[in-house]
Amino acid sequence: MEAILETLGLVSDDMDGTNDSNANDKKYEDDVLKQFEDGSQLIVMNCYPACPEPNLTLGMPPHSDYGFLTLLLQDNAQGLQIQHQSRWVTVQPIPNSFVVNVGDHLEIFSNGRYKSVLHRVFVNSLRYRISVASLHSLPLDSMIRPSPKLIDEENPKLYKDTDFKSFLEYISSCEPKMKNFLESRKLTN
Repeated sequence: MEAILETLGLVSDDMDGTNDSNANDKKYEDDVLKQFEDGSQLIVMNCYPACPEPNLTLGMPPHSDYGFLTLLLQDNAQGLQIQHQSRWVTVQPIPNSFVVNVGDHLEIFSNGRYKSVLHRVFVNSLRYRISVASLHSLPLDSMIRPSPKLIDEENPKLYKDTDFKSFLEYISSCEPKMKNFLESRKLTN
């Protein structure tokens, strides 16, 4: 997260404090990093049994993840697909590696500079598939909003503030499809 915050210009690469030109910026950087250190983590384990007719089912419908980042450990069976340029692309499993997905919180926090990943899971006709997802975000009681440092006249605020309670209310009120929760947070089209 520190590297992502650096790419957004929200923390400097001068973390040792030798260039203390602006005390307010340093305090903001410390506050942002502290929020992430105290953040939440949710582990989700999935087992997708082999299906003789995989075209009749879908392991997980299209969705984007709610948090900031998801670290996904998957076995060697194909199943994860991401949407890229309006097409579904299968992610080839790489042994002993993690897939890192950007989630809705990072899209909101970055005011749209980072885009959350729309993905789904299909089942394999011959092999079962196991995945372990580690979802990382701010503490569950936090309000997620675009960083004020990323909003100005040229870059207006694109998303409503949100929290975990709003997300739970949304998913219990309708069947989530595609990126509807994130779309419900947008201020403009």
